Amino acid sequence: DYYMNDFIKAFGSIETNGVKVSDDVCDIFDMRVKKHISDGKLYSNYFLWTSTGRPSNSFGSVNFAALDSEKRKAFLPENDIFVEYDYDAYHLRLIADIVGYEFPKESVHKYMSKYYKCDYEKSKKLSFKYLYGKTPKEVIETNDFFRKVEEYKNRRWEEYRNKEFILTDIYNKRIFRRNLSNMNKNKLFNYLIQVMETENNMKMLNTLIPKFNKKNVESRLILYSYDSFLFDYDNNDGEKFLQDVKNEIEHKGKYPTSVSVGKNYHDMTDVTEKFNEKFNTK
Repeated sequence: DYYMNDFIKAFGSIETNGVKVSDDVCDIFDMRVKKHISDGKLYSNYFLWTSTGRPSNSFGSVNFAALDSEKRKAFLPENDIFVEYDYDAYHLRLIADIVGYEFPKESVHKYMSKYYKCDYEKSKKLSFKYLYGKTPKEVIETNDFFRKVEEYKNRRWEEYRNKEFILTDIYNKRIFRRNLSNMNKNKLFNYLIQVMETENNMKMLNTLIPKFNKKNVESRLILYSYDSFLFDYDNNDGEKFLQDVKNEIEHKGKYPTSVSVGKNYHDMTDVTEKFNEKFNTK
């Protein structure tokens, strides 16, 4: 009940806000979306009962969780501007928190590039390759983060093999073995980290969303996309409000975000550096 109540409160609030669409939305998508538009908005629909616990999000002919760049042009702010917060290397930081490894506040991929002795882009590819696939023995032996991750994978796999169900790391939700098929150690880990992502976000959102329900606050959270959050921001709420939101999303610095702004969801500009300088954050 605790788990589902938090999920329903968070996603119900986002769905209610809707997303304003442009006059040419039917040209950008197709005529099927027309019957789903109400008061100039499209409304998302989060389906919570997926096998991994990570919600899907589609309504009518619109898949909000997989919008290509051209279709994003159809989404406009109802207030003054879109503000999006996007986590940096979220899964890596999440699992690090669970296994007891502390990354610095700098970019995780830049930090890991020192271990791999390569540039940023290759470091990013290698980290995700090792996290979700088979981690080479030499990486486990020389990289303390991946050693701890491998220990976690082995422990959870043994639990899965020997018990009727395993518990998720944050809400202690039961995942029953009978509901999973063709499972192996890495696939189970992928399931667990997706649940971890969703559960961590839900705890944060149920603290954040009441801030938007205060009197005279016009800004709204209108889309949730796993590791990013799109807000329809009203200038009258003040810049300090944006910093308060960022601080809440980041769990007071534990999960750093980048910040982008735009007049539609396609033309978003990264303003992270300016934002951090203004509020003296890193």
